[in-house]
Amino acid sequence: MIKIDDKLIEHLSKLSRLTFDESEKLKSDLQKIIDYFEILSEVDTESIEPMYTPIEEPCKLRELEPRVNENVEGIIENFPEKEGRLIKVPSIYG
Repeated sequence: MIKIDDKLIEHLSKLSRLTFDESEKLKSDLQKIIDYFEILSEVDTESIEPMYTPIEEPCKLRELEPRVNENVEGIIENFPEKEGRLIKVPSIYG
């Protein structure tokens, strides 16, 4: 069983680069979560087949149909920065 103590809270603080004002409440909440997972680990799941998704039915996708946009010039007018008919974006290489 994992025990939540001040040393673990300090370690988590360093890893997350966060400071915790209410470390006692955090310790209590984390301990409750760990205790709950301990209870879950006691459940016998040997005969249960794993699920990959909780959704039983497959997702129905719409048919792909190409559409022509009639307002291309209006879209180009809304570009924040452009060069001719092209969108100008910041360089990713510096």
